[in-house]
Amino acid sequence: MIYSFTSSFYFSLVFTSSHSLLLSLIIFLAFCVKLPIYGLHHWLPIAHVEAPTFGSIILAGVLLKLGGIGLIRFSSFLDFTLLKFILVSYFLFFLVFSSLICCFQSDFKRLIAYSSVAHIIAVPISLLSFTHLRIKTATYLILFHGLSSPILFSLVGLTYLFRASRQLTLIRGLVLVAPFLSFVLIISFLFTLSAPPYVSFFSEVLFFILSYGLTSYSLPFLLLFALLCLVYNLN
Repeated sequence: MIYSFTSSFYFSLVFTSSHSLLLSLIIFLAFCVKLPIYGLHHWLPIAHVEAPTFGSIILAGVLLKLGGIGLIRFSSFLDFTLLKFILVSYFLFFLVFSSLICCFQSDFKRLIAYSSVAHIIAVPISLLSFTHLRIKTATYLILFHGLSSPILFSLVGLTYLFRASRQLTLIRGLVLVAPFLSFVLIISFLFTLSAPPYVSFFSEVLFFILSYGLTSYSLPFLLLFALLCLVYNLN
């Protein structure tokens, strides 16, 4: 469709042409499948649970981040003004709902997969903002999530070697068997939680600022999101 409009695949020529809301929505949702966003995520928990540890690391650290890179590359091409009015309420609601789902997960690996779905919604919400910080915020979120998720999946693989299970109720008492692994798990979950003084805290602050700049009604959703993230990370 883009080639039929511009007769070119070059970004510099594609960006100079105007396109419809339908085309912007199609491109935006296509990359959201790759991220993935809640509602388009049904393949991700299945893929992570069935994949070996190194497969989950590559999937979470590299492949899923290509969806965010695509959104960033097309950020000057998409009509975010209209997309904001269509999608921002959907993103804010499922930002909280997907975090709530994480609180009820019993499988360690599935919990990390669903937490990726919950946390990565921050990327399109940041891009829907109109400030000059949106590209930086989305880049930071992608970078730090691309670091934390592979670490957690590798720790899941190590935990499975000790307990031969990924059920949270069966791997308790790990500190007695492997105290150093337990310490690394705590550090990793604090990094995922974006608690200070970790650098990921900076990206979360920028995300909260941009979300509140989109609409003041986002504040209760953001507070619930922060609370639920704390709940499932402590779990």
